Amino acid sequence: MLGNYFEKGDKSLSVYEAYGRNPIIFNRVIENYKKGLKLQPKNILYHYRLGYAYHLMRRLMEASSEYEKVLKLDPPCLASETDLKLASKYAPRLFANPKEFFKLKDLVAVIHPKQPIIAYNLFWEDDIDYPGDNDPSDHEIVWIEFDQKSGEVTGIYTYFHMAILSTEEAVSDANLHHQRARINVQWGEHGSLPLRWEELHPEVIFEKISKRIKIKNMAQRYQELSKSIKSPFHPLAKDWPKKFTGSYKDFINFSKNIELRRLLKKKKMVITSKWPNAVINRYFLNYNYFPKRQWPKYPMEET
Repeated sequence: MLGNYFEKGDKSLSVYEAYGRNPIIFNRVIENYKKGLKLQPKNILYHYRLGYAYHLMRRLMEASSEYEKVLKLDPPCLASETDLKLASKYAPRLFANPKEFFKLKDLVAVIHPKQPIIAYNLFWEDDIDYPGDNDPSDHEIVWIEFDQKSGEVTGIYTYFHMAILSTEEAVSDANLHHQRARINVQWGEHGSLPLRWEELHPEVIFEKISKRIKIKNMAQRYQELSKSIKSPFHPLAKDWPKKFTGSYKDFINFSKNIELRRLLKKKKMVITSKWPNAVINRYFLNYNYFPKRQWPKYPMEET
């Protein structure tokens, strides 16, 4: 029965994320997770998933409460000098469009305690399409996987509008540049792109419900954004660009370098934990952000 509650909650959460934020579906997520946790109150994974679900709905007090339970049961390790050096070593080379309006305001590097992978959580000032979503930021992620013996990068994964992108060329290029991956950032919406992204067909996979959803590619996003952003007349967007001006070639110009190492050195937001959203929420940021999935390759149950 216990497994059934958690499994039902997982499936409902996938439906909620895949088909739109239906409050009826969301209530099923919460109901099943709570029933499961009543029977197994020290289940860290499902306290985390319950917190994540609340976070998706911006029910922040409840999300924070669950995150605190997670971190009490599985405390993180604050960064040592070795951790700071590790995060700096693999910090990606970030390149934005020269017309990018928003600044990158925060960077949190979360080192996995058991697997050789680091999640670089990027927080931009906002998303060009969502001025009124009550999230004063735009959360994106780049994951860098590495070999602990050789130090070589073995995997690069980027978050692009719910899809996870990865290419072998990005890995090869990183190792040619002292283990620092080149990541390009889409104008306005900040989807992160690995090298040779042009050859990919982005889609998001919801394994729990056997569903694949195609994601708009860069050409399609250019067609939309070159006409208008989604809410050009929103009061909070009064000083924002109303559209991308320029050709598609201009849109995919990623020549503005943003030095992540400088931001890491300045703010030192580095920590070791399996639970990135929990540590970001409880240790680092005093503003809300829309949470993203955690690890691209390792299921949470296996880490």
